[in-house]
Amino acid sequence: MTERRLSKRGLVLAGTALAMAVALAGIGGAWAFATPVLSGLPKGPVLSRAIERGKLIVGVRRYPRPAPPETPTPPEPDGFDATLARQLAASLGVPLELVGLDPAAQEAALREGRVDLLVTGVPAQSASGIAAAPGSYDIGRGLVVALRRGKVQEASALRGAPVCVGEGSGYAGAVWQRYGAQPRSYPSSVHAASAFVAGECVALAEDAEVLERLMQNEEWRFYKPLASDLRPPSDAAIRLPEGDAVSRDYLAAALRQWRADGTLAQARDARAGNLQFEITLLKDGFVCHS
Repeated sequence: MTERRLSKRGLVLAGTALAMAVALAGIGGAWAFATPVLSGLPKGPVLSRAIERGKLIVGVRRYPRPAPPETPTPPEPDGFDATLARQLAASLGVPLELVGLDPAAQEAALREGRVDLLVTGVPAQSASGIAAAPGSYDIGRGLVVALRRGKVQEASALRGAPVCVGEGSGYAGAVWQRYGAQPRSYPSSVHAASAFVAGECVALAEDAEVLERLMQNEEWRFYKPLASDLRPPSDAAIRLPEGDAVSRDYLAAALRQWRADGTLAQARDARAGNLQFEITLLKDGFVCHS
């Protein structure tokens, strides 16, 4: 038993290292194109303060990774959020400080100046005093899956039904608007998948690339696609304090550049691989600690 536990712990560490390596590789491939375009753009007060300070502080989502029940792990920054935050810091020529934030603490951290920016997915609701750079960094299509022989066999049957989603997911709004479903948010996509498999929701909504990879695994043969081509009704926007149009425009330009040069596509691909690995760990007895 001891050897098995040690091997599992080693697997977690190896997988985390692999996911980080993939994400960093994606950054390196895109950064060569992004630097010349963004470096000459003006920076407003928010970004100028970060440059003067010598550090960009970005609030991101966080969640504990799957781990054996006897050795829970502390929450760590979301890898996808962290990848984009690193890109921003690199474009400004300063180091990055990541601050993992729970949903309830995100807006307060921005208003109080504890972070310069928020990269936390789609906000649950619009808030006063906070602006968003035009453009979304979550540009994928969504998919909804359900049990092959469950009580929900058609997308029309989702009305009023609970659908598991990760925190900050734009697909929460999509399943509510299109099908009248009741999105149930969890700390991460991994937690949402774990809750779905445990029967807490009748369906799971997630990026199609992630779910299509999972559906190729033997343990996911009991599930089927229920609804496809979901488009988030709200942008996963980089948020900053109101009143700084110049910094907002810089961030919007960064989003456009990342879309054009493949940075977003590479970051999404790395996220899909990372989530596939973490969700696959659940079948080995690992759990997501809330």
